[in-house]
Amino acid sequence: MGAFPLLRAVRYNSGMEKELITEEIRKTLRETLKGLESEVAIEVFAGKGVNEHYSNAAHELVEALAEISPKIQASYFEIGGEQAKKRDVKRSPVVLLAPDAYSIRLTGAPLGEEGRSFLMSLLMLSAKSVILSPQSVQRIAGLKEKRFVEVFVSPTCPYCPQQVLYAVSAAIVRPDLVAVDVIEIFENQDIAATRGVRSVPQTFVNGILVAQGAEPEEYFVESLLTLREPEAVIPGESEGEQAIDLLIVGAGPAGLTAAIYAGRSGLSATVIERRTIGGQIMITPVVENYPGFARIAGRSLVELMVQQALQYTKIRTSEDVVTVTRQGERYVVQTSRMLYRAKGIIIASGADSRHLGVPGEEEFVGKGVSYCAECDGYFYKDGKQVVVVGGGNTAVTEALYLHGLGAKVTLVHRRAGLRAEQRLQESLLKTDVAILWNTEVLEILGERSVTGVRVRSTQTDEISSLSADGVFLAIGYVPNNEMAHLLKLPMSESGYIVADARQRTALPLVYAAGDVTGGVKQIVVAVGQGSVAAIAAFEDIASPYWIEKSV
Repeated sequence: MGAFPLLRAVRYNSGMEKELITEEIRKTLRETLKGLESEVAIEVFAGKGVNEHYSNAAHELVEALAEISPKIQASYFEIGGEQAKKRDVKRSPVVLLAPDAYSIRLTGAPLGEEGRSFLMSLLMLSAKSVILSPQSVQRIAGLKEKRFVEVFVSPTCPYCPQQVLYAVSAAIVRPDLVAVDVIEIFENQDIAATRGVRSVPQTFVNGILVAQGAEPEEYFVESLLTLREPEAVIPGESEGEQAIDLLIVGAGPAGLTAAIYAGRSGLSATVIERRTIGGQIMITPVVENYPGFARIAGRSLVELMVQQALQYTKIRTSEDVVTVTRQGERYVVQTSRMLYRAKGIIIASGADSRHLGVPGEEEFVGKGVSYCAECDGYFYKDGKQVVVVGGGNTAVTEALYLHGLGAKVTLVHRRAGLRAEQRLQESLLKTDVAILWNTEVLEILGERSVTGVRVRSTQTDEISSLSADGVFLAIGYVPNNEMAHLLKLPMSESGYIVADARQRTALPLVYAAGDVTGGVKQIVVAVGQGSVAAIAAFEDIASPYWIEKSV
């Protein structure tokens, strides 16, 4: 699919004490619902005294949609009534979308990030359109057996809407065989507990776990068809071929900035992103050190960058690089969906969270072990015990975020002092977050899910255990350097791409920018490197520095 629609019309209010649908949100909803092409029926089911805050929120949201657009046909029913029995609805709240034509169910109120997927689902159902490529549609159309897709989500997870919309698309393509249930884990903790789900998104097909986290489109389709997690992307029939000046790999701050500068220089450029637009910023609760914004949500900053970048370039998500070759004066890049012939490449693929490498970590990923507080912290907001491991900016930010949600937080750090910015440290010390200094995690404990950690004092060697419902790891990053391996670029011992002051790598017209180059991992640094890379590409395409000039 192309750039993911950044619909953020519905935001979650933790106490439900304020009006959910403000006038500002109604204005956004009016603009969004203008895109409805035909009527869409919505059925809301709720039980008295059951998840009452969330049931009221679901009712208020759907009621507002029906008031704004005559194409929304809303009906409201009680649990236990005839309609609930007919639809086999037993939980509260439940929202059914176009239930006479499709089997698409939202178990829980569609708030926060799930407001995005809810609204987008309505637009898709109205137009009978999907976000899948023609190749994926063709594969799903050939499905022979029934599929029941469950996607576990939370209101704060920026990666969840994409996975939900893939599932909804599958249900639209094959309404006779594909049923979808989008389950909010906090409102439905009993369901989550039976599956050991404590992180989102997680996707089950016919009761089988096929994905932890958001998947590229090809992975989702493969897991839907085969009932197992794919091991690698195998490109199908290409959507086509594109000749461009610059292919920018990665849609984080470096890649988006490079796209803006490339476009303004007159270069044709395309940005591809295998995951979610925005990179690490998208899961940063609050950014306080970006010039011009004293305090801004990470996802809001991403939206501003995307809006500007889209004025100059296309952004294609869920697209993975498979092969890269040099043919004549162009780099030929085969992705999972497209063939690009580019004069130059800017690698801005960023970095992923580093794993701790202790027993229990891999076993309990998604079952209490997490690398993203904004994605998964919502589950712990009712006073559950969580451990945050690390001592840098990310660790302290996540500890503050989890504490703000209502979790009981313990920060475990192997040194005697934090490496985070002074302002973050001061904010942390004002809270009741417990800090275990000079302590390292030896093992993550649990049975079906996390129950605690075993730790060791680095001063006394004393070993003890700490109870915890969740463990959030924030101990640094490892570079996404697959492109560097494909191109055989020089890298540091840690795997970061070696680039000069103009972001040039060892290959002509191949540049690297942002976290994939190592160094100081800050948004402003990535933005600066992205702009430098694009400017260097413009100059080098016009006047290749590696070609010896004759006098």
